Amino acid sequence: MTDKDYDGAAEWAEHDMNLPANSRTSLRGADAADFGRELVERSRGGRPSIDPDAAPGERSPVRQVRLPRALDADLEAFASSRRRKPSEIMREALTEYLESHREAG
Repeated sequence: MTDKDYDGAAEWAEHDMNLPANSRTSLRGADAADFGRELVERSRGGRPSIDPDAAPGERSPVRQVRLPRALDADLEAFASSRRRKPSEIMREALTEYLESHREAG
């Protein structure tokens, strides 16, 4: 999207958008402004670090890995069956792998 697109959307939202009169989810006036400010503040912080020793505002390092489709499907199914995120499973597996190989090495 361009600045022109954003400006057009803002103009529409501020002047032409019609909200249902009895809506329980639509915010208006000061409530809408407060919500918007809170949303902007939350968005500036980014994702919280997963490192318990990280300083405030410090981001966790990111690594990427390509997986064969079958392994990715296994990971997705495994994580889903345990109601966990694949990234949690991968961090746990890597930790276990490094610990076991460090002791053997």
